[in-house]
Amino acid sequence: MEYTGEFGFSPPLIPIIYKLLGKNAENLANVQFIFSICSWIFLAYAVAWSLKNLWLQPFAYLLILGLSLSHIISLWNKTILSESLTISFFICFVGIWILLVQNRSITKTAILIAVSTLFVLVRNANAYLLLFLAGIIIVVSIAIRLQPHRRYYISIAIIFSILFLISNATSDSKNQWTGYFLNVVSTRILPDEKIRTYFEKHGMPVTEALMSRSGKWSHEDDFAYYNDPQLEQFREWLYAHGKSTYIKFLVTHPVYLFIKPLHEFQDMFFSSRLIYYAPKGFTESKFGKLVDYISAWGLYPAYVFLTGVFFGLTLLFAISKRSLISWVPLVSILLVYPLAVLVWHGDSHEIDRHMLPIVVQARLGFILLFLFAIDAIISENYLNADKNKKGVPNIFH
Repeated sequence: MEYTGEFGFSPPLIPIIYKLLGKNAENLANVQFIFSICSWIFLAYAVAWSLKNLWLQPFAYLLILGLSLSHIISLWNKTILSESLTISFFICFVGIWILLVQNRSITKTAILIAVSTLFVLVRNANAYLLLFLAGIIIVVSIAIRLQPHRRYYISIAIIFSILFLISNATSDSKNQWTGYFLNVVSTRILPDEKIRTYFEKHGMPVTEALMSRSGKWSHEDDFAYYNDPQLEQFREWLYAHGKSTYIKFLVTHPVYLFIKPLHEFQDMFFSSRLIYYAPKGFTESKFGKLVDYISAWGLYPAYVFLTGVFFGLTLLFAISKRSLISWVPLVSILLVYPLAVLVWHGDSHEIDRHMLPIVVQARLGFILLFLFAIDAIISENYLNADKNKKGVPNIFH
């Protein structure tokens, strides 16, 4: 396990841990497993501690730790891929944000930045979450006038942006993006005449050798995309103009950009193929199976409706500043589809695996919306009842 993967430079954190553990895969799997447990317990604690109503706290532990037992999460704990550490760092990231929003401190800020850095060092694509989050932080800070904390949050947004730029520059310099883009070329550009014509007009040399790659992954036939002499002219275009042409195509075709991924919505968010990544001997707990049942595709319409209800309620409390913590699940849900669009267009191979962190983000976001909305409603009712007892006019009725 080296820094250079099949498509160029790979994020170094997992290889570094692997080497520190004596290149023992079992030790790495155990570290992933322990870190996963600790991260989910930390998040459950952070959420429970943030709830004003004590009776909701055990419910928070049940929902959050229950989610961690579902097979889409638990099967990765001992699978040597980037998914386990990506999810665990994301869970820590959310937990720290929840604590930070309520009580800012230098220590929490330093931990947030450290976790964010490690999050990016696990997988380059994770940097896009920081970029999108930075944009939202800046907009929200300005729109709702988070004085006197505006500069503080904008400073964090700038740090997130810098982490993204460093990650993106590293990926570009090592041409890591080419392998993923070539999968898109093979499965979406070459087979579609209209899209192929667009790229041909923008300099892509469409030859018989290139068309023979249609439907084949970038690594097939001994990495023919990189080694076939007949594709030399195509490679020159790829490195010089491939990425910029693809971005230009997506920007100028917004319907394709945002609507096309919906055609594979079920496979992206409710894939049944992830179980094939499970390590030998993996067995799902009974509680984990229950979580899977209540997260099934058939219940999707109900979850969409409930998400809309909880989102609206939580947004009201967030805008009114009665519950600043409500911004955490709101932003989490808001970023789900933009990130899903990014993943779908970024690679056509193993989309369900690449979508996994976003699926976890969506399910966790729903749970947090539910908990914080219920907590805010109950707290508001208690406040109103107390005001009525004291003879204070109730402006909400």
